[in-house]
Amino acid sequence: MSSRSTLQARAIESLRPADEQVCYDTLALNFMGALWAKLATNRLVKRLLIRSLDREVTGTPALVVARTRYIDDLLKAQIEEGVKQIVILGAGYDSRAYRFNRLQQEGVKVFEVDHEYTQRLKVWTVRKALGSFPKNVTYVHIDFGSEKLEVNLPECGYQGNLKTLFIWEGVTTYLTAEAVDRTLAFIAGSSGEGSCVVFDYLFESALDVTSQSREAELLRRQSARVHEPLLFGIKDNTIEGFLSSRGFSVVENVTAKSLKDAYFKGKGQQRKLFPLAAIACARVRRQK
Repeated sequence: MSSRSTLQARAIESLRPADEQVCYDTLALNFMGALWAKLATNRLVKRLLIRSLDREVTGTPALVVARTRYIDDLLKAQIEEGVKQIVILGAGYDSRAYRFNRLQQEGVKVFEVDHEYTQRLKVWTVRKALGSFPKNVTYVHIDFGSEKLEVNLPECGYQGNLKTLFIWEGVTTYLTAEAVDRTLAFIAGSSGEGSCVVFDYLFESALDVTSQSREAELLRRQSARVHEPLLFGIKDNTIEGFLSSRGFSVVENVTAKSLKDAYFKGKGQQRKLFPLAAIACARVRRQK
């Protein structure tokens, strides 16, 4: 899904009754814009928006909100375990730095990494919604095609000896394999003991044009329509070997079925999740 569609999925999910919500993003409506937020206060419009989300045939909106919830839960656990830094790669309209007050209260540094143009829009939106910025948040401008994390992040105050959680949500699918490897190499070699990365990924079979999966075909069509081609996937059932060879131990590999079992209760049991994707949470392997 495009970044706008992902944001929209979080916003609509937050309109559901509290007992039906998989995730709740207090700022998603603000990020969508004033007109959209105003329309969403209309009861009929709200019902139509929720219905449109539930009827989306690929199951990607449900996967998006479940992914957000899983990473939110992981972040809460990491705060309890004493994480010192959060790095959000390809931050886009991620709102965790502003939704989780404990990050600021406990002095956890948050680095939002993205293209400068994207971040200008983000800064304008956050300022309008909140009036000011938390002191613990730093925006890191980067052109992933020509600049390097190992240069830009330290220049902005990142410390490679601290325990860090890297959040890489909704990004790897649109990168080359080389770009994915470069990023994982930086994380493995430039973060403190106990550091983790969490990222979602497609199965290679979702990229295969000969695949019989209707969901995969529709996803490829949607991506082509918004000019965001699907570039990267990991072969099904190989995530442990993939990450082990890059300096990580797999803490958890969460499939669509696992997400549905964990988060979709009651009426939510009928919602469909895109089946050819998963979330990996991996810990940096301690150097001997």
